[in-house]
Amino acid sequence: MKKKLILSNYTIAGLVLSLLGSTLVLSAFQYTAPVPLTNFFIVIRELSLFILAGILIFIVIKGEKLSLESIGLHNNHWGKSILWSFILMLIFIVGIMGCLGVFSLLGITYGDGPNKYSHLSLWVITFMMLRAGIVEEIFFRGYAMERLNKINSHWIIFIVIPTTMFGLAHYRQGIGGVIIALVGGLIMSLFYWKKRDLKANIIAHFMVDFIPNVLIPLITDK
Repeated sequence: MKKKLILSNYTIAGLVLSLLGSTLVLSAFQYTAPVPLTNFFIVIRELSLFILAGILIFIVIKGEKLSLESIGLHNNHWGKSILWSFILMLIFIVGIMGCLGVFSLLGITYGDGPNKYSHLSLWVITFMMLRAGIVEEIFFRGYAMERLNKINSHWIIFIVIPTTMFGLAHYRQGIGGVIIALVGGLIMSLFYWKKRDLKANIIAHFMVDFIPNVLIPLITDK
């Protein structure tokens, strides 16, 4: 007879935080954002999201009495993690390019607008990309997937739910942003479940955001 999982209050809080926390914080900041955006405002917003991630890690270690390996974070095989991150990044890019090709045919727009972040320093944008890679992977892949799988091992529960929430979290970027996040999130989720190496996910996620938003503008502006 299969043993029934008893959810602790810490795990319930962790799931709420991982699936809804970043969306609620970003939405709150969106409605108070200055026009144009300032470096100080974005730094405070990103630090707030890092604090949420810190709270989730506190829940894992002090509340659930588990190690970070329970959310896919470990210090093993960094070479393999970096290699897999590049492979994941290439797969992610192919998925995004496919989406953009379909968008151009259907006239679907994508993104926050070309001038929204034009007043920000590149180091602040880099900080945004770093936060997205770390916090979103910890929330939607490492924690949500692992804990939902303990509740119900059916893939619809532990893959589809976090992926859907990840996609909806990008509603500020329009329907195109939601679709790309859904496709990218599914790729990230499947990869994570196959390798259980959140380091690779974090590196790949960061690089996918960093290259087009920071590295290419830095090179082309010279």
